[in-house]
Amino acid sequence: MSYQQVKYFQDLEDYAAAYKIARADWDANPNLQWPKNTIAWLLIKMMKCNARAYARGKFIQQLEEFKTLNVPLDDRKLWGAVAWPVRDIVNDSFQMQWFTPQFGDELFAVIKDIPFDKPSESYSAMAKSFISLGSLWPRLVEFIEWWGFDCFTDFDYRRYPEDGRLESLAEKVYSAYLVALHRDEEQREPSKAFFDGLDHWALRSKEQADRVYKILNYNNNQ
Repeated sequence: MSYQQVKYFQDLEDYAAAYKIARADWDANPNLQWPKNTIAWLLIKMMKCNARAYARGKFIQQLEEFKTLNVPLDDRKLWGAVAWPVRDIVNDSFQMQWFTPQFGDELFAVIKDIPFDKPSESYSAMAKSFISLGSLWPRLVEFIEWWGFDCFTDFDYRRYPEDGRLESLAEKVYSAYLVALHRDEEQREPSKAFFDGLDHWALRSKEQADRVYKILNYNNNQ
């Protein structure tokens, strides 16, 4: 009966009501598997609804609860899906001009130990949202190093001039990293992972990698 009730409210897109029922069933019998899986997907749907700058507190709370579910590491669909609302709340906060370094730090602290599905479209989309912050967030270097220089999909190395996209996502990430490094007061050198990734990238597209090398040389000469 509970499963049917949950499905009923899901069909109505009343995810909060569906969540309450599934949560009550799981709390009453933690050995039941369906409520746990359903709760995970409902939390993702609720996070999508709350991926707004004005709902950041509720969003963080739901993201932290998602982490407590101990979703199996091999459930790539769930770990891939959770990156989308993270992307959305960063984009909305940026577009609404409500992004603050404090919120960036809080969000990063929560997602740092999430085993996102990577490489994946959603993981790349999350990177794109964060690098758009530019100088608004002082920890962009740390984020990019955490995200990784070996987590690009094949599509991330492509340019799409027909759609007006003259830079690949890989170019944008590497460039954003160098610009953020140059802006950093510590003025430290790029990480080893950066150079390893760049060397690997040069085998795929020398033209794109050369552009990043030019930015690196420019920074070194300043």
